Amino acid sequence: MALSITKTHGSQNDILVIDGAPTDHFAQPDIARAVGLMCDRRRGFGSDGVYFVADHGDGTAQAWFYNPDGSAALLCGNGMRGAGRLLLDRHQAESVVLHTGPYAFTVRAADTTSHGVRQVAVDLPAVDFTPAEPIVAQAEGSFVDQLLPAFHPSRRVTALAVPNSHLVSVVDTYDEADLVVTGTRVATTADVFPIGANVSFALPLAPAEVFIRTFERGAGLTLSCGSGVAASRAVLSRLGQVAPEQPVVIRNPGGIARSWLQPEGDVWRPVLEGNATKVYSAQVDPQVLLGDGPVEYAGEAYLDEVNAFAALNSENRKVLQEAGISLTDV
Repeated sequence: MALSITKTHGSQNDILVIDGAPTDHFAQPDIARAVGLMCDRRRGFGSDGVYFVADHGDGTAQAWFYNPDGSAALLCGNGMRGAGRLLLDRHQAESVVLHTGPYAFTVRAADTTSHGVRQVAVDLPAVDFTPAEPIVAQAEGSFVDQLLPAFHPSRRVTALAVPNSHLVSVVDTYDEADLVVTGTRVATTADVFPIGANVSFALPLAPAEVFIRTFERGAGLTLSCGSGVAASRAVLSRLGQVAPEQPVVIRNPGGIARSWLQPEGDVWRPVLEGNATKVYSAQVDPQVLLGDGPVEYAGEAYLDEVNAFAALNSENRKVLQEAGISLTDV
């Protein structure tokens, strides 16, 4: 039985979405190998990860996410945009719910941009400023807006989980080389950062607009990181720079989005709204993905969607350039 694959992206965080559970297509020991080949940008389809989605047929689904190295991960915020959009289309619904691990994610249809870019909004897990597993070793309680030489000699940092671990610095100037050095330092200082963390620099551009770039654990600089956006947005409110419910325009190198926080009791649940773009769909024999590649397949490209997003992001990149932000594409 052929494997049905759709390549999607949220702020150019490109994710393959596959119909069915992983074990519907592969024996458990073969999943990592197949995912690795699919994500390989020379031999496979090329992507930042894979979502397997088992549709229950009632507007809900079970989802499993895998990193490009084949390792399982709890979630991918930007990938959830694409997976959710496909379910919205299939069920002609205004909202759907995807379950992954202990979490349930509601994905809602959002306004299409003037460029014709389809958008969705995803409710992400509540942010946690006092996670049970400390992000900074020996830190008692929350670690908010503090100096930490092991992180950086002069930039203050806040630690939080969403639920993966993040370290966020709100900066007044953006230095990409500094972000790379800082992210690498965190990745190689296990005595201070025992579980590792994604590192984000957030540069406010206006009262409700911010540039965010993330050095992801195990991946380095990325065009966009959904959980990095959520973490940075929460830090802005924790530091009193913007009210939780205020939608904030988020500019990543990979695209433009919006994010705000939904207060629920004593916690904040982030919402991430942005493009959910279909790139192409393909059919492939699962057995091919257990070989060494290259993968040959027949598919359909969604050029109208790709071109609409390109026009939108061209404007985004122009704004970043005018703000004096120098970027390295990845």
